[in-house]
Amino acid sequence: MEISKKSTWCGIYKITNLVNGKSYIGQSINISNRWKQHTQSLDRIKNLDEENPLRRAFCKYGLKQQVSQPGVYGNFKFEILLECDRESLTENEYAKIDEQQPEYNRMMCPPSPDRMWPRKENTHEQHCYVQYHNFDVLGYLPGEDSFLCNIDEDISHTVSRKRICLKMKGQKIYLIVGIKQYGHKKKDFFLWEYTQIEEVAFTQSMHGQEYSLDGTRFVCKEPIYLNNLPGFEHFAKHTMGSFAYGIQDAINDPFSKYLSNEENFIQANKIKNKLEWLANFENRLDDRGLCLTNLINGKIELNCFQYCDEIQFCNEVHTGYTFNERFYNLFLWNPDFIIQNFLSLRPKHPEIHKVIFTLNEGILKFAKAYPDISCIILYDEIHESWNEIVEELKKQKNIVFRQLD
Repeated sequence: MEISKKSTWCGIYKITNLVNGKSYIGQSINISNRWKQHTQSLDRIKNLDEENPLRRAFCKYGLKQQVSQPGVYGNFKFEILLECDRESLTENEYAKIDEQQPEYNRMMCPPSPDRMWPRKENTHEQHCYVQYHNFDVLGYLPGEDSFLCNIDEDISHTVSRKRICLKMKGQKIYLIVGIKQYGHKKKDFFLWEYTQIEEVAFTQSMHGQEYSLDGTRFVCKEPIYLNNLPGFEHFAKHTMGSFAYGIQDAINDPFSKYLSNEENFIQANKIKNKLEWLANFENRLDDRGLCLTNLINGKIELNCFQYCDEIQFCNEVHTGYTFNERFYNLFLWNPDFIIQNFLSLRPKHPEIHKVIFTLNEGILKFAKAYPDISCIILYDEIHESWNEIVEELKKQKNIVFRQLD
């Protein structure tokens, strides 16, 4: 596996509102990416009440752009207070918060607005938080979008309603993936990654009161198969309650030593070829029907090209078609990757003469690349917001709209 080299700032940063003087102090292993996360999609926010106080301030005082470098942007100043190693992040953050008493920190986790956040009493506690990802229910692997698009980022975002989240600032959450493969009597479990939590915020969403957990991702250099490790069966059944209760603290279970071995992990943005990482994992699975990729003679192919005379990039929920919905997501995330792979694989699969889609903006690019392929767009009803795009699609001769019954 090839590892990329990239310089990043690890340390303590400050964001200051230049209009009212209020500020926020935070920690991050990768400050540049953390700022991107703070300021991403500010121009697309539909409900301010679902955002944390800092992002609400960005919107109120006119910040629209995404920020990744120190400087003044509109009415806000982004600066690095100090650089330090990972182990001393929380200690240094508390020191700067004590020194400067930043107002936005105080607002992050009500209902105690007069109490500074994060809370000091959590600093020296030892934890081993574990979260579960059920592939069979969710239908995708963690971080799949960034792997398929080879996105150079290592940020993570998790939402939970459990009050245990209030203790997670500066802690790690280990993620275990469960997959039920055809022909296997039991579900297979893999240690996948961990997130070092750099911010905890309280939010109000359509689902009620929630805690937002943001931080930096570290993936396993190779996902670790857990079923055969000593103590896993007891850990899964008793400590984790068969993974039925959401985030749990497993620090008192001896099995936690297998999860917390730092040598098994690498920061996500240091994996140069993320698709290769994913393909190497899927190559270990026996159930090929679950896989997006095939490894053939060391080359990566897409699994959706292997089985029939048509390819379906359509959403099962809306169309009723039976297929692997991961291919639909793949096309939405990275149509250029699909187009490139389709070019190299067409000679091997001359029987493919049509591709079925759910309405999306990437179809026109595909249709123009392959004018001899019939591109069929399935739809139930088309919202007026799509009218302009639909008109462009209808101009392409090999695109056909087909209404569902």
